[in-house]
Amino acid sequence: MWRNSSWFILAALLVIGGPTLSRGLPKAPRYSLNLDLAEEERWNAILRHWDVGDYQRKFKEIMHKFMTAEVLDLLDIIAGAVDDYLPVPYAGEIRGIAKYLQMDIGEVVLLNTLYDLTVSGGCTSIVAEDTKGNIWHARNMDYDFTATLRNWTVVVDFQSKGKTLYTSTTFLGQAGVFTGQRPNAFTVSLNERDKGSMLENVIQFLKALISNKTAFTSFQIRDALSRNDTMTYDSALKHLAYHPETAPNYFIIGGNKATEGAVITRDRLTAADVWCLDLSKGRWFVLETNYDHWEPPPKSDDRRDPGNKAMNAIGQDAIDLDGMLKVLSIRLVCNSGTVYTTLMSAAHPSSYVTFIRHCE
Repeated sequence: MWRNSSWFILAALLVIGGPTLSRGLPKAPRYSLNLDLAEEERWNAILRHWDVGDYQRKFKEIMHKFMTAEVLDLLDIIAGAVDDYLPVPYAGEIRGIAKYLQMDIGEVVLLNTLYDLTVSGGCTSIVAEDTKGNIWHARNMDYDFTATLRNWTVVVDFQSKGKTLYTSTTFLGQAGVFTGQRPNAFTVSLNERDKGSMLENVIQFLKALISNKTAFTSFQIRDALSRNDTMTYDSALKHLAYHPETAPNYFIIGGNKATEGAVITRDRLTAADVWCLDLSKGRWFVLETNYDHWEPPPKSDDRRDPGNKAMNAIGQDAIDLDGMLKVLSIRLVCNSGTVYTTLMSAAHPSSYVTFIRHCE
C-alpha cells in the first residue's frame, strides 16, 4: 500500500535528482527571429542551421503516414492560393520556409496544420502557484516521430528592434506555436483533445480555409502572444477560450501574478470548460494531460494520477520550476514519446528553457 502514497512519490523524486537534475539534460537550440524583416525572410537565419536534404527526407517519412486522398486534395487547394487562405503573417512566412527548404508550399502548410488534421499528440502541462504567489508553468510535449522532432525542436525569441516580444518552443518549419511566453504577461501550452475522426478534422480544416472566423490552433496561440490587445492574462484567456478554431484541445495558461492559471477545455467553436486555480478550494495547481479533468483518465494512459501525487508530494511551499521538472521526469509522465520539456514563468521571463528528453 505504501507504494501508492505520497511518500513513495517523494522518494522517487529524490531518486530522480536534486536541484542539479537539469544539468544533465540537453537544451534545445535557441535563436532570434527578426520580425522587422519581410515575412518570407524571417526564418532563413534559423533554417540555415539544418541540412535541407536531410530535412526533406525526414519530412517525407512523417508525411507518408498522413497522405490520404483527402489530404492530397487539401494540398492542391492550398498550394494554389496560399495568400487567399492563410492570414498574415503565416502565408508569407510559410512561403519563405518552403522556398528555403525547397519544398512545395502545400507541404509546409500541412506541417503547420498537422495538429488540426491528426490525433498524434500526448502531453502533460502544469500551472502552479507557490505560497509567495509566484506562478510556474511547465509542460511535456509528447508526439509521434519522436526522434525526428527532437532534432527539429527549437526555442525562438520573436524580436522587434532588438527586443523580445514573445518566445516559443516550436518544431523547425512551423510558424505556429504550441508552447509560448509573453514576458510579464502570460504563458501558454497546448495539449491535444481527441474528439474527432480524420474525416471530421478534414471537414473542419476546409471550413477554416474558406472562413475568416476560425483559426488554426497553433496560429491562434501565436496570435495571442503577438497582439497588443492580448498582453494580459485575462485578455489572453478570453481570446484562447472563445475564438472559433479548427480542432478541440486544451489550452493551459499561466499569468504573472497570484491566482492566474487555468486549463481551458476547448470544443471547436468555444470553451467547454475553464478550470482555474482556486486556493480557497485547495487548488494550488492544475495538471492536464489529454483527457477532460472531470472524467477519469483511461487506465491505459494515466499520467494524471502520478503527476498529481508527485505535485502534492513536493507541496505548495517547495514548488518551483526545478520541482516541476522532477514531476515531469517521473515514469509515465515522461515516456518514450516525450519530445521536450519546457519550463517558464511570465513574471520571471529569463527562466524560459526547453530540454530535449529521452525517457523510456
